[in-house]
Amino acid sequence: MTDERPWADPNARGNKLRPNVKCIGCGKLGCITHWGPWCFECNVPRMDRLDKSMDELARSIGMERE
Repeated sequence: MTDERPWADPNARGNKLRPNVKCIGCGKLGCITHWGPWCFECNVPRMDRLDKSMDELARSIGMERE
C-alpha cells in the first residue's frame, strides 16, 4: 500500500532511523521519520489525521484529489 501513504511504510525513503531524536509524541529516542520528530508509531496516525483533514479541506473548496 503506501504509494498513497508513504508515511505508513517503514521501508519508504522518508522513514530513516535517527537515533538521537526524541519523539514529540511519546518521548522515546530513535525517531524513524523525516516527516518530523516523531517515532513511526506516533507518526502514522498523525499523518493519517492530517491527510484526512487535507482531503476534507480540498472537498470544501471544490478540489478533489486525482
